[in-house]
Amino acid sequence: MARLFAKVLICFFLLLPDMIHPVYDQQPFMLWLYDLPTWLFALLTIAFFVVLGLGGLLLTHRRINEGTFATLIDNGTVGWFFSGVTVLYGLLLGLLTVATWSNFTQATGLASKEAATIAVLYRNFAGYPPEQRVSLQHSLRVYTEFIVHESWPLQRKGLIHDGESDRLIQLQTKIQAIEPATEGKKILQAESIRAFTALVELRRLRMESITGSVPGVIWYVVLLGAALTLIFSYFFLVKDFWFHAVLIAMLATVIGLLIFLIAALDHPYRGAVSVESTAYQLVIDKVMKP
Repeated sequence: MARLFAKVLICFFLLLPDMIHPVYDQQPFMLWLYDLPTWLFALLTIAFFVVLGLGGLLLTHRRINEGTFATLIDNGTVGWFFSGVTVLYGLLLGLLTVATWSNFTQATGLASKEAATIAVLYRNFAGYPPEQRVSLQHSLRVYTEFIVHESWPLQRKGLIHDGESDRLIQLQTKIQAIEPATEGKKILQAESIRAFTALVELRRLRMESITGSVPGVIWYVVLLGAALTLIFSYFFLVKDFWFHAVLIAMLATVIGLLIFLIAALDHPYRGAVSVESTAYQLVIDKVMKP
C-alpha cells in the first residue's frame, strides 16, 4: 500500500504542469526588503543607520567629552585617522556600487539580446510552409507572452516558473520534427536551430542572473565597516551634543544612501528597481503583430 501511494505521489509531481520555486539566495534575511516600494526601502535603510549612529552617540558622548578621557583626545589626530578610515570605506562602497551597476547593465543587455533573438527566430519561421509557419510562430509567441505576463512578475518576487522551460521544450520538439526537402530549406532550418540554441543559452544566463548577488562575506564587511566608521566619529571632542548628533546623522544618511543603492542594484531582476520586460513586449507588439 505504501509503495502504491509513493508511486501515485511521484506521478502527481511529474504531471504537475507549471512548478514555481523560489530562488536560492545567500542573504535570505534581506530579501523581504525587495518586496517594499523603493522609497520605503531607502527610508528604512537610512533610518537604520541614523538610529544606529545616534544611539551609539547617546551612549558615548558624555563619557568621551567629560572626565579625564577628554584630556587624552586631540581632534587633529582623530581627524587624520578618521579621514583614512572614511577614504578606505568610501573606496569599498564606490567599487561595490560600480560592480553592482555593471551587473545591472549586463542583465539589461542580456534581456535585450534574448528579445532580439526571439525576433530573429520569429522572422526565420516566416520562411517555412504555411502549416509549419503558423504552428512555430504561435508557439514562439506563446513563449514570449509567458515571459512577459507570467515569468517576469514572478522574477521580481524571487521566483522561477518552470512553465517557461516547458514551453521552450515544446517549441524545440516542433523545430526538430521538421525535415527540409530542399537545400534552401535546409539552410533555413540550420539558421533556425542556431537561433534557437542562442535563445536557450540566453535564457540560461538570465536564470543564472536571477540567482546572482553580492556574496554574503562582502555584505558583512560593508555592514561592519559602516559600524566602525560611525564608532570612529564618536571620538571627536564636540561639547554640544545636538551639533554632534547632526554631524553623525548626516554621516549615517550618506552611508545609508550608498548601501541602499548597492542593495537595490544587487538583484537586477528583483524588486521595484529591476530590469523591465519592455524589450520582450516590443517584440510582441512590433514583430509578432497579427
